[in-house]
Amino acid sequence: MAQEDELTAELPEVSEEKATIAGYFVEVVKISLGTGATKRATTGENIFYAEELPSGEVKLSLLNMAGQLTTITEVIEKEEFFQRCKPKPDFAPPDKSEKLDKFKEKADRHASRGNLHLRKGELNSAEFEFQSSLKLDEDHVRANYGMVKLHLEKGEDEEAKEILNKLTNIDALFENENKHVFNEFGIDLRRMKMFDQALDSYRKALEINDKDPILNFNMARALIDKKQWGPALACLERALELKEEFPEAQKLAQILRAKLEKAAN
Repeated sequence: MAQEDELTAELPEVSEEKATIAGYFVEVVKISLGTGATKRATTGENIFYAEELPSGEVKLSLLNMAGQLTTITEVIEKEEFFQRCKPKPDFAPPDKSEKLDKFKEKADRHASRGNLHLRKGELNSAEFEFQSSLKLDEDHVRANYGMVKLHLEKGEDEEAKEILNKLTNIDALFENENKHVFNEFGIDLRRMKMFDQALDSYRKALEINDKDPILNFNMARALIDKKQWGPALACLERALELKEEFPEAQKLAQILRAKLEKAAN
């Protein structure tokens, strides 16, 4: 026994090292679908990559439905993290070479269903579909713009403005396939007095296609909002070069010419 005591006395003290959190975790969330008598509750899953910070807090980075990291993150206390999240050891991120066409198709379908619910006034269901689309593609133009419309419908102007700001930095907004969305988008920017953002957006669109008379006309309207009469008239004249039969542009150009002549005298 004495020999045993001697032996253990020579052994150094070893403290148990705490494992650092780093890996994939899942959070189960409650979702409401429908309104009124058709309202029902269901559950969904958010998958995060969790990483413990030097402060002891945990940073959660949301994955989209394609299994890719998004820019949506939050930092929470470790106690809250263990309450909300459970390990997901079976999760494997997709091969980078995997084609994402099917995810784009799914995102498009969710956005289309969201717009259908929005037209019917089914706001909870619309939000669920738009969010499902954004989990697949956080830059999905129609889903983001659907969320703008949703917030405006609910009277949440600040939330709508935040997404409108985000949309001005999504290059896909200015592609030809999103032309219809972009025209509505510009109208909403002006309506919410976000004139600088409207001007920036029209400039980007005209860099892609300066031969569109409607774009030039809308650019003129945004310049008028900023009281930039000369540049506005130049845009209207460009619109009329591209489309001779354009009564709205002709009328607005006449008003601006009169205004500029009066200012010059």
